[in-house]
Amino acid sequence: MVFYILICTIISIYGGLNYYIGLWFWNHVGVMLPLLNMNTYWIVFSIIVIATFIGIIWNNYLPQFLQDGFYLIASYWLAATAYLTIFITVINLIYLLDRWLYFIPTEIRYNKNILFLTGLFILIVVGILLVYGTINANNLKIKPYNINISKRAGSLEKLHIALLSDIHLSDLNDRRISKLIDKINGLEPDLVLIAGDIIDSNRDKVESYDFIHMEYNFKKIKSKYGVYASLGNHDYDHRGDSAYRIDNFKQAGVNILRDCSVKIEDSFYLIGREDKSYEGISREKRKELGIIMKEMDKELPIILMDHQPINLEEPKKQGVDLQVSGHTHKGQFFPFNLITKKVFQIDYGYLKIGNFQIIVSSGARTWGPPVRIGSHSEIVDIMINFQ
Repeated sequence: MVFYILICTIISIYGGLNYYIGLWFWNHVGVMLPLLNMNTYWIVFSIIVIATFIGIIWNNYLPQFLQDGFYLIASYWLAATAYLTIFITVINLIYLLDRWLYFIPTEIRYNKNILFLTGLFILIVVGILLVYGTINANNLKIKPYNINISKRAGSLEKLHIALLSDIHLSDLNDRRISKLIDKINGLEPDLVLIAGDIIDSNRDKVESYDFIHMEYNFKKIKSKYGVYASLGNHDYDHRGDSAYRIDNFKQAGVNILRDCSVKIEDSFYLIGREDKSYEGISREKRKELGIIMKEMDKELPIILMDHQPINLEEPKKQGVDLQVSGHTHKGQFFPFNLITKKVFQIDYGYLKIGNFQIIVSSGARTWGPPVRIGSHSEIVDIMINFQ
């Protein structure tokens, strides 16, 4: 019941925002176009909005050859909706203030041509932002960190980790996965970690994933100790089951850790947790970290993969030395980075609390709109020095 109320609320808000945008552009741009009829305008605008619902919510029910196109259009329109709402609201607030402060000359305030040009200017600016955001999202960067862990790790003095998160593999992204693999191999890491959201469950028909292509690419990853991953909220199906996907990840050489750990080279421990969202989807609690770590020798370094950077007091209390996370995308595009900063104790970068350290990645890919403004796609290059 709560789920349906949430969906209805989201649809109502999204529909309301689109009506707000559509009405503003009709009043300021549409009425100035002599060949454009109001009924035609609203029919076309409604088709665009409805197409975005279909492209995201009902994408799986479309014919295969239409899914990518509808999803891409819908994703871009989501980003456009955000920026159009911001610009229109700012202009409306300026005009509202002018009712009391009278700082806009009368010949400008009521000039329909200026209002028309303002509308065109907004469309051009939003278009430029989307183009820039797309280019920026495809510009994969390397983010280096050099950290110290005050423990001995057997014969290891250093550990070089390549960290990925939020790859969101789908038909749209799989074609560019080779570039990602080449960048990883260029780092020559000892260990490759994937901190959740390997695929995009937004498009949840597992048969639509090209697992053969994924297996071919992931098997090309070169590292001394292998590739390990934890699951993210987008890696589960609607029942919390990921068996089919995990089998394919294993065939691709990716070791999935689900509330369990592995001791590597008798030198350090690596833990992978179920994502917190698993509890809501499956109605089962994920294991407490203390239970997972019960038999560990805490004299050795302990590294934790947990997709969401939440409840940081728990790993700190249990003696985890380094946690790696993703999920936040650093908001992906402005102004959502302002929201993630408020929601998470750390939404991006590095934080040290006592002996506990955490690194949160902005992600290697995007979710939804393939746009990044105020963030970037990255591979995290971590050099750990044991002392």
